[in-house]
Amino acid sequence: MRRAFQITALGALCFFGWLAVTRDFHPWSLAGAAVLAMATAGFAAPVFFEENPLEAVRTVWRVDLLALVFLTWLAEGYLASLEIIGRMLTGRYRPGVVRIRTRLYSRLGRVMLANIITLVPGTLSLWMRDRHIFVHWFDVKSDHSIRAGDMIKRRMEAYLERIFG
Repeated sequence: MRRAFQITALGALCFFGWLAVTRDFHPWSLAGAAVLAMATAGFAAPVFFEENPLEAVRTVWRVDLLALVFLTWLAEGYLASLEIIGRMLTGRYRPGVVRIRTRLYSRLGRVMLANIITLVPGTLSLWMRDRHIFVHWFDVKSDHSIRAGDMIKRRMEAYLERIFG
């Protein structure tokens, strides 16, 4: 019953989205759009309505640690910006992709870490596979995965581990 409701709701959303874009009210167009919207919803519902990642997380979050994560991210962002400016002016940088491993078991915690890595200037999270994150690094200081991970993640992973597990 729940899956049927999800497919119907997603189909209606697809149909009304199509209607808003095309503004075509011809009966044949409406019928075709309804059939295609329901078919699309049938295929997309398992991907669109996956389990909620917040259910696996503890319900009580440490707000003090979240504030500490934010302040640490802010400080690391400023330091990284200054370092990037210096490296760009001198021309001494070596971009590359490194693979780092995270200790976080929570999927939400890993996503938060990847987003924080992306928000720090000079790093960009490209891909996540299991507990590994592939990061494009503006200036690769170490090709060794563990040392590179320590330099990129710094204290963020420890804070996120205490929050999300």
